[in-house]
Amino acid sequence: MKQIGIALFLSIIFGLGFMLTDIRTAIQGDIPTILKVESPYDLEETIDNTIQVIQARNFHLIREQTLADGILPTQNSDQYIVYFCNFSHAYETMQKDKQVGFMLPCRVTITEEDGKVYISAINPEAIKSITNTRVAGVCDNSGDNYTGLMEEATL
Repeated sequence: MKQIGIALFLSIIFGLGFMLTDIRTAIQGDIPTILKVESPYDLEETIDNTIQVIQARNFHLIREQTLADGILPTQNSDQYIVYFCNFSHAYETMQKDKQVGFMLPCRVTITEEDGKVYISAINPEAIKSITNTRVAGVCDNSGDNYTGLMEEATL
């Protein structure tokens, strides 16, 4: 069973890698594929702040984990993922275009790199360049939500 989980995880990671390559290829202009904000706090404080902001913005916290949790024999504690969702917004979004499902649930990654802590997320604006136009407004709002959330968590 654990081997199936590992195989599934690896296929998701490879799929995301190809998707990000496609996004970079599809983007015409200066739209970043990743939104990234540096935090003045240490990793634990940044994780706590991020979770508090997520909950204060009426998102439901779905799951928290280190990047390698359940996949590798050792934990990689300097890469942390937080999954969250506003279910009514997700439902409305899925009614407009089911392609948006690959972006759900929302997630941010909190990493420590060379002594600095960052919060990052995929940029929904970059994704809209490879989906149809029905989701354009939804992606714009989602990008603003991610950016606002990350900035608030690092105040």
